[in-house]
Amino acid sequence: MARHPAMAAASPNEPDPHTPPVQDKPAATKRRLELPAFGPHIDPDRYARLNGIDVLRGVKKAYVAPSIETGKRLWCLTDEATSYTDRDAVRTVARFLAIDADRMDAFNFKASFRRANVDTYLNYLQTYRPARSMRTIRGQLYAVGRLVHPREYPQRQALAQPHVPRTPAASPKLIDELYALAPTLPTSLSQRLFVVLDCCLGAGARAGDFKALTGHSISQASWDGEPVAIVSLPNNAGGHRQVPVADVEISQRLLALASTRKSGFLLRNANGEVERNATNRVAEHLRNRGYRGFDASALRNRWLIEMATRVPAALMLQLADVQTAQILSDQRDHLPTFALQHAIALTKENTL
Repeated sequence: MARHPAMAAASPNEPDPHTPPVQDKPAATKRRLELPAFGPHIDPDRYARLNGIDVLRGVKKAYVAPSIETGKRLWCLTDEATSYTDRDAVRTVARFLAIDADRMDAFNFKASFRRANVDTYLNYLQTYRPARSMRTIRGQLYAVGRLVHPREYPQRQALAQPHVPRTPAASPKLIDELYALAPTLPTSLSQRLFVVLDCCLGAGARAGDFKALTGHSISQASWDGEPVAIVSLPNNAGGHRQVPVADVEISQRLLALASTRKSGFLLRNANGEVERNATNRVAEHLRNRGYRGFDASALRNRWLIEMATRVPAALMLQLADVQTAQILSDQRDHLPTFALQHAIALTKENTL
């Protein structure tokens, strides 16, 4: 197939197959290599953690070093992130810069980060990259693009965020099976399963909460002369929330457990420690024995759905430590539909 007249003559070394095509190749002028300034706004510790990124496969070697260095300096000006996220983003930015420099026959990060160039690159990538990966790459390149050419890129909150459905709530049938199974298991596994079920289904504990839950996290209150377990759970934004356990049997088991564990972890192993992904370990032990496993998020979501039918929405958000009721929207079919007279009764009775 004949080349477009505006395109440069074919090079004896064909470009990497992952190099995106472009319509026109801008004229490049010989100029001194320019990198972003290493200014005082760059956290030296964050920058140092990016050491060791020195290889980009499938790109011209002449552009590897300046692309990586530019990626490090620019990304260190974005919002703080985990070390893994930082390193992944720097590789993404560096690869884009190296590929675009090859296209222009010159390294110029300001020219490369024009919005049109970034979008051309993204349009090419989406022909073979999965959608989830593309969302990450677009977010990383746009974050840097806003630093270089702020007027050309949408603000971060304006970027379309696809809706990811929440984990479906565990079915009542599965929950009944797990509670029936728990007493038949070896003592250690039985205790751990009861802890997960009671904390997730009784107080809406997240899987990560078990790293902090001890016997001292459970206290006792009274209602109509009956003891009620109160579970103190960590909030995402810091601090704790006090969650009453409505189920009588679960409340009794948690209070009994608290009296024996005291300062010890609730979901501890034989060494008295909480394993990494401890709830997953319990589910794995069940599957290894031929039983059905479970997802702690699914158990918590069942608790959320049950709470939504019993307490005001404001209280549900408070006890669940969530900002939205998206889980309820995702699983509307799990919620009851109230008849008019029932709705009137609830509205009148619950007027504060």
